[in-house]
Amino acid sequence: MIGRNWFFSYSESLQILFNNKKNLFLTLSIFITVAIAYPIILPHIHHPSMIYHIIVHIIILETALFLTFISIHSYKKTRSKKVLFTALSFGVLLTVGFLFLLETSDILGEFHIPYIDVELPHILLMFMLIFFAIGVLRVESK
Repeated sequence: MIGRNWFFSYSESLQILFNNKKNLFLTLSIFITVAIAYPIILPHIHHPSMIYHIIVHIIILETALFLTFISIHSYKKTRSKKVLFTALSFGVLLTVGFLFLLETSDILGEFHIPYIDVELPHILLMFMLIFFAIGVLRVESK
């Protein structure tokens, strides 16, 4: 008879996945690549320069997703406001990466803010830097 030690519950499996950063990065990368292969990669498969540009943005998206997951997990463990602002900055970077990927693959056009004539990803990058600076420079009181 097989004991309970051979089987993991769903939460235990996720905990094991989160604790091994290599497995987490690999799992997130495979998930993102499979999810966007048909709508984003396949229409541009015969345009080598375009596909390389899209691959760069996919790598940015996967890295930002990994950093967001890791920082949220760290925040849940520490409850530190520094880590919270860092997690927010990586979340904004993830949004910017996704917008740039959509813009690069010609799914959506440029995201201009009308009256100030600035693209939305540039504004979001500014907020990402602000959140990151607050997270790095904030002094924790004990």
